[in-house]
Amino acid sequence: MLRSFQVTNHRSLAEPQELRLTRGSGPVAVPVTAVHGSAATGKTSLIDALWHMRDAVLNSVSGWDPYAGPGRTPHLGFTAQPTEFVANFVAEGCPYTYGFRLDNADVTAEWLHTHPHHRKRIVFERSGEDIRIGPLFEAARFGIGALVPLVRPNALLLSLSGQLYAEALVPAYRWFQSLLEVQRGQQDPHAVAHRLGSHVSRSTEHAARLLTLLRSAEFGITDLLIPENDPMYADYLRDLDNDIATTAKEVDAATSSPARAEVLLRDHGLTITVLQRELANLTAARDALYSRMVARRGVGLGLVHEGIDTAFDITDESTATVALLRLLPPILDTLDTGGVLAVDDIDTHLTGDAADRLIQLFQNPETNTQGAQLIFTTGNRALIDRGNGRSQSKRTTVWQLRRNDHGATELTAR
Repeated sequence: MLRSFQVTNHRSLAEPQELRLTRGSGPVAVPVTAVHGSAATGKTSLIDALWHMRDAVLNSVSGWDPYAGPGRTPHLGFTAQPTEFVANFVAEGCPYTYGFRLDNADVTAEWLHTHPHHRKRIVFERSGEDIRIGPLFEAARFGIGALVPLVRPNALLLSLSGQLYAEALVPAYRWFQSLLEVQRGQQDPHAVAHRLGSHVSRSTEHAARLLTLLRSAEFGITDLLIPENDPMYADYLRDLDNDIATTAKEVDAATSSPARAEVLLRDHGLTITVLQRELANLTAARDALYSRMVARRGVGLGLVHEGIDTAFDITDESTATVALLRLLPPILDTLDTGGVLAVDDIDTHLTGDAADRLIQLFQNPETNTQGAQLIFTTGNRALIDRGNGRSQSKRTTVWQLRRNDHGATELTAR
């Protein structure tokens, strides 16, 4: 769950701007957060800021140039001012606040706090080269402290700790890794085909659900074709798919039945959290193996249209079809995991009805059973005001973007 996101000095977002995903002062986030703004008001800057924070957590150690400053894109009028990102989220049942501050040379500050029972506890606080571990995390001091000398001035401690599995920081790192996805810009059709093929190849249930949604869009597509798995990878993929299905059933059973959770803990020493971590690890391993297979032989995805015998390649499809195929797998994955999906200009190349049906998947508790969240931007006011019986209820919050007299973006609740 993401409760709020704050950004300062990123692209057009010069002054501190906070996007809250809760209604009023309540602690529970709503399923859908819509951000409306006309052209050039900063919609892309906001989604890009969330993407940049996630990318920094996952890649600052391995992806940023060790001999250059940290990756950042400040407002052109404030290049000497620091950039800051802060997220309030819930990971493995515990509320967290995580943030960091960057200048042109280094990470100048970084902090991670937990808030069990509404009480702030410091996991660590970093100011320049000084890193302090909270007094309630003394047991984790060796694991985190051993990494402190290894952290570059232009990289994040959470990145290094997550990659090297420092236990106290794993929940926060894994939230960014597994439960937050950001869709921005236009994807290459081959990348769309890769994600689509990976999704539908996991199980017949995945394929049937996606095909049902695709058919309901009335784009003329009646079936999806993917080749048999490469023999070099088939056995491994089948074993992983079976393990994923078994673990997912155990997670669902333990979540819905305290008695089952007690049996798992007593007989096997397993908690729901451990099972959820294992499920995420298995899914990541499966995706990596599928990527290797695709690199060897290609996706081989075919789309069957009504009345046409020859299957279409994705590059033969319309921009509207590719736009929908790009969104369906991440939407369905997010609904399955109870994660957070942020989409810039969700209705690009789509009709209002098609985009609205995607949004309703999150607004409807029957299709959103895991508490997943959607954040989307749009320039289409009608998409937000559609009277579908849910978008006007407590399941959606709406924010407005505008440019001030100094050319900077301002975010306000509508």
